[in-house]
Amino acid sequence: MYGVIDQMLWRGAQSSASVFVRGGFSPSDRNLLSWYVDGGVGFKGLFPGRADDTLTLGVAHSKISKDAAALDQDTLALDGPPYPIRNAETVFELSYIAQLAPWWTLQPDIQYIVRPGGNVPDPIDPTRTVENAFVIGVRTTITF
Repeated sequence: MYGVIDQMLWRGAQSSASVFVRGGFSPSDRNLLSWYVDGGVGFKGLFPGRADDTLTLGVAHSKISKDAAALDQDTLALDGPPYPIRNAETVFELSYIAQLAPWWTLQPDIQYIVRPGGNVPDPIDPTRTVENAFVIGVRTTITF
């Protein structure tokens, strides 16, 4: 099951502000995640002369399914400590879509991820979990 709420809060001559919330649930016996929710606020045309640009601030949270966590507990019982039990992941995101031409956008993106993968073991040192991550990326889209 999945749902989306996306609502414009304010509209000016060249700018607008909106909020969004999305969420979903899935059977934990066949999915890594049992539920997911994200939300945020978007501002279009925030800067003068940039009416088609969009700044978005958001946060997302996902819960690892009870069956996946049970597998981790079984692994811990069989192999002994230390072995982390996956639980949840949270992401904070800042994104800006710059409309460079009618057919071209450039989107820098900054994310801070708390418990990447839900608290997974570090592949280099399995006695530790993967640390919180700071990610910087860029995406471009060309439409023709």
